[in-house]
Amino acid sequence: MKAIINVTEPGKINVTIASALNLIREDPEATVEIVFHSDAIAYVCSNENEERLSSLMSKGVDIVACRNSLIAKKLNEKSVVKGVRIVNAGIYEVLKKESEGWLYIKL
Repeated sequence: MKAIINVTEPGKINVTIASALNLIREDPEATVEIVFHSDAIAYVCSNENEERLSSLMSKGVDIVACRNSLIAKKLNEKSVVKGVRIVNAGIYEVLKKESEGWLYIKL
């Protein structure tokens, strides 16, 4: 199974992360990607969240940040937690994965 989770609201980050972990627990072979953009983008730029994001990545979850959102929110790419992959447009990443057969999860 391949699943992509789109998170745009800070209030939905915890449930998004919990859902990703639940997917991995149920299916250790699953490929899971979380795309952070819009108002949720600051989460991947905070040192406070580095340990949590690193833990997710160590479990195989691909964490993705939207460059357009970084620019819109005036956040420096250098502040993005190490290991987080930056794409030009988060929405394009979601649509591309959907077109490749990934399951799209919106929480």
